[in-house]
Amino acid sequence: MTPLKNIIFASLVTLLCAFTPHERIFPEQLDWNTHFRAPADQSSPYAAVTSTIWQYGYNSTIRGNQLKIDFSFLGGVDANKSWVKRDKIRDRATSRILLNHEQGHVYINFLLLKNGEVVLRNQPYTVQNYKRLVERKAKEVSNFYNDMQERYDAETKHGSDAEAQKKWDDFFENELSKF
Repeated sequence: MTPLKNIIFASLVTLLCAFTPHERIFPEQLDWNTHFRAPADQSSPYAAVTSTIWQYGYNSTIRGNQLKIDFSFLGGVDANKSWVKRDKIRDRATSRILLNHEQGHVYINFLLLKNGEVVLRNQPYTVQNYKRLVERKAKEVSNFYNDMQERYDAETKHGSDAEAQKKWDDFFENELSKF
């Protein structure tokens, strides 16, 4: 197989395995070449941007007054919207620091994926309220983690504050150990 086919095959296998029910899954580990394929925004003051996605869907079945909801969830990195200014990476240390910061955005998205799933699956629903409640709860969870993304960037000064970055790295390690 060609290297490109190997990468595509490995990515597909990883994606399929990541969403297998009842198995432990881990967040994606970022790589500059794999996850940052969009053209860099040269007008942006940032050296890199990681674009993440979180999607949920559900099918509902109502029989009499009995409601059954089957949820599906998807999350990850949108490589076609994520970019890096490679000219801003002076050396390996700079690359490691910047990639570690960007990895934090992936960790927050992973927490959104996993905790959003718990919140939505375990919410008590009724035939009368489920559509409105699913939408409201999903929005609440999404807003919480979007705010966390912004707070992460602000507190770490986009990764340039090493002490704040270390605090967030410790937070991620603690939170991810729960999965």
